[in-house]
Amino acid sequence: MSVAKKHVLGFSPNGGKFFALVDENGILRVWDTEHNTLKQEFTPNLQESGGCKALTWVTVAASRPKKIRKSLPPGTLIPEKLYIALGTTKGLVVLYSLASGNIERTLGDDSHNGPITSIAYDNNGHLYTVGTDCRALVWSLAEERRIGEWSVGPEKPLNITYLPKSRTLAIASRQIKIYDVDTKELVETCTGHSGEVNSIASFTYQNNVEYVLTTAKMERIISFWKVNKKGRNKASTCTLLMEDVAHSLACEVRDDGQLRVASVTRNGNIHIYLLNVESLSSEKYIKPKVTLQIASDGADTVEPILAVAAHFVYDEQRAHEILFGYGTRSLVTFEKYTPNYSEKLNVIVRTDPKKLYAKKKRSDLSGTQEALKTKIPIVSKTEVEYNSALPISKKKVQNDVPMEARLESLTIEASKLPDGKLQSQSKTQLLMQALHSQDQTMLKAVLDAKDRETIKLTLERLPLEYISPLLNELSTMLQGKAVNVRCALLWLKSLVMTRMSVLMSEDKEELRDKLGICLGIAEHRLHCITEAIQVSGRVQLVINHMKLNANNHLNEDGVLIVDDDQDELNASQITDKNWSDVEDEDINTNLVLDDDDDDNDEDEQMEADDDVAVDVEDLAMTQDSSEDDENESDTDASAG
Repeated sequence: MSVAKKHVLGFSPNGGKFFALVDENGILRVWDTEHNTLKQEFTPNLQESGGCKALTWVTVAASRPKKIRKSLPPGTLIPEKLYIALGTTKGLVVLYSLASGNIERTLGDDSHNGPITSIAYDNNGHLYTVGTDCRALVWSLAEERRIGEWSVGPEKPLNITYLPKSRTLAIASRQIKIYDVDTKELVETCTGHSGEVNSIASFTYQNNVEYVLTTAKMERIISFWKVNKKGRNKASTCTLLMEDVAHSLACEVRDDGQLRVASVTRNGNIHIYLLNVESLSSEKYIKPKVTLQIASDGADTVEPILAVAAHFVYDEQRAHEILFGYGTRSLVTFEKYTPNYSEKLNVIVRTDPKKLYAKKKRSDLSGTQEALKTKIPIVSKTEVEYNSALPISKKKVQNDVPMEARLESLTIEASKLPDGKLQSQSKTQLLMQALHSQDQTMLKAVLDAKDRETIKLTLERLPLEYISPLLNELSTMLQGKAVNVRCALLWLKSLVMTRMSVLMSEDKEELRDKLGICLGIAEHRLHCITEAIQVSGRVQLVINHMKLNANNHLNEDGVLIVDDDQDELNASQITDKNWSDVEDEDINTNLVLDDDDDDNDEDEQMEADDDVAVDVEDLAMTQDSSEDDENESDTDASAG
């Protein structure tokens, strides 16, 4: 562990049931010390709030529901919610809820102008923070805003602790400065450390006597400072010796004056001191009463396991019990232990948390494999035979095929004949590869062949195990477009002709299931063929009629064509007809000629119409007179 690196951690105030720690990457982890499990892990948004740099536990009274506020008696206790107040690298103060596992509040907008280095809680709804901007800020949890500030420079503050009896704030850098939180004045200064303070703690004894404990970087001592709001450059009241630099402190004082102090050092040991508050003296240095060292239970070598933090838990039955965690910042195991004070060194043999985690992971993996009932076959590498699609020499057969040959077998290129057609051997290899890999592009390229001889040779060289997949693919193609249906019918016809024995050797039910789609499609097409032929015939007639009209080039220029031979024929026929018929033909001829003349001459057309009308009337009168003559002749005949 680095000497200059600050350890951000803390136990919850409810008897140390929870432990919070921030690792080097600013990730917050919360452990349940009673069940020895990782409860939550939170990674802050580095863009919005930044990484975590300081933490402290906060208990806030839960808000009562509006519906039952009036019904609660005045003395009813309201349950408290547990939060973790976090100071970030961007100078913000946020409250992390242990119940929801997320940030619920952000206190105000007036924050530090830099990272927050330490944070403290007064158990009365106020938070105190210090940062690299050499300012101390006071925050109200109820109002969720900053309510006070003052300067604490010129040295950058690193650690703070709140003293409730004297209502003072101890701020430590190299010196320990005591400020009155009401007047915001410097009331006391303590000097004695040569390096920056690494960890700080405090306790209150009877008669409201308060002490501050500090340990600094590159120093192997713990200093006691008595707070009485007076004095400048005061010396330490008591000094405790350690074998290495400490990064975490814990203390507990009882009513009988017995004081227990625990320090977790850089080499992973825990020093425990038993003191009497009334007999604290600066005349001599005090050594630890007992040292706890944790080691792994490896069979070959004994390796030390680093302790992470320690906490005193008061228990009437086990008065000297201590709660400590060991492992790494990401894997911590907690345990309660009663030291043996008759020995200076207590070696605790435990399993490394890394090994426990790896063992648990392997057991979970093996349990999953057993649940899935999967077994890995044991195969000897010397007895493995590799099958290749390339031609194998008969002279010498080797078990190990080079990697180049394997890659070439996977990328078989179709060899073409001079006319552009694929060879049947290449088509067989491509078809096998396409059916094995279910590559639709390659499969379509193979099945688009329409040469019956090529299809026949390809199917004859196709192995038996590929017949069933090919039949399934052909059934799928029969359900598609007409082009695919034609190709599928060619392949299906050749398959039935070349592989009939293979198809008949299968079970009847399986063959019916495979060919069921093909039979269903054929029946559907036969059922609709009559209607399709009718529609096709009508469409063909319409198309033929349109073609005939398109090929007829008569009267394209609007010119009357007269055939002389036809006029002579008409003249010979006129003698055989009566005059009335000739008149009718003349009338029709005149009408045709009039229609072909210029339509703009309206007067001529009107006269032609009048002449036609007169001729029609004369013809009608002539026909009426002839009819009357016939009727009279018939009457005379009957009378005679």
